[in-house]
Amino acid sequence: MPSTPYLGLDLGGTNIQGGVVLDGKVLARDSTKTKSAEGAQAVIKRIVKLCDEVVDKAGLKKSEIAGLGIGAPGAVDHRTGTVIKAVNLGWEDFPLAKVLGNEVKWPVTVDNDVNVAAWGEYRAGAARKLKKVDSLLAVWCGTGVGGGLVLNDKLFHGACFTAGEIGHTVLRSGAGRGRRTLEDLAGRNNVVAMLTRLMATGHPSAMGKIVDGDLGRIRSKALAAALAQDDPLTTELLKQAATAVGHAIASTVTLLSLPAVVLGGGVSDALGETWAQWVREAFQDAVFPEVLRETQLVIGELGDDAGVIGSAMLAQERDSQAR
Repeated sequence: MPSTPYLGLDLGGTNIQGGVVLDGKVLARDSTKTKSAEGAQAVIKRIVKLCDEVVDKAGLKKSEIAGLGIGAPGAVDHRTGTVIKAVNLGWEDFPLAKVLGNEVKWPVTVDNDVNVAAWGEYRAGAARKLKKVDSLLAVWCGTGVGGGLVLNDKLFHGACFTAGEIGHTVLRSGAGRGRRTLEDLAGRNNVVAMLTRLMATGHPSAMGKIVDGDLGRIRSKALAAALAQDDPLTTELLKQAATAVGHAIASTVTLLSLPAVVLGGGVSDALGETWAQWVREAFQDAVFPEVLRETQLVIGELGDDAGVIGSAMLAQERDSQAR
């Protein structure tokens, strides 16, 4: 039976990425700003417009698209397609699948954004090149830190659909709020906040020149540029963040005895193998037992396409199971 194209969307707090996907490949892609402050209905309208544009870009008719998958931030009930709570969108108990489905007239599959990215890497990305992998942990390091779990060839959601939220792992139990979780220690926003505080108190850094004095412009690419220049302060803070990520991964791999870990997100993609090696070193130092040091830990291959491909493939697979 010939494959049919699906739409995949990655809904973020800042941007919405969309693509037409066929057999794990993106035929056409586009993006738009989320502008969540304008309200949920305005976001839905932008999603619908993006869908129309990307289908047109692929040279297809809407009738040729079999369905739509979308990854949304926060806690998601994948069974009903409801966003339970997405802080960066300001959504609570929002029936995304129903509302969007009424607009686009396709079947709509909704899951957490890192879950769909994990599925993309598992089904069409980095995991395909790993040995004997039917389970993995995905850790996405960007503005914050998110995660997803594939166990025994299936996405694992848990009883309350929040499995994989590794960013909320407590690493410093004695510290106060804002200083104790993995996201507190390794989320890009928190690393940048620490960097700017240290620079303000006289610690030298090349970052000022990299962003032309506007420290509000520091993103993952700027961190990568400072690392490439061997900036000591940026390097120190990024290595501390990578160590925290490695230790949290070690705890999860120890608990579940996982064979593979995929790193993704803006920070991982920008810093590449240097970041992966720091994470790997911390992981291998902390994981138990020693045999789990052989767990394969790699950077994802799909970049920004991971969520687009993963959500489309998930939609296709769930449609097939429903038939």
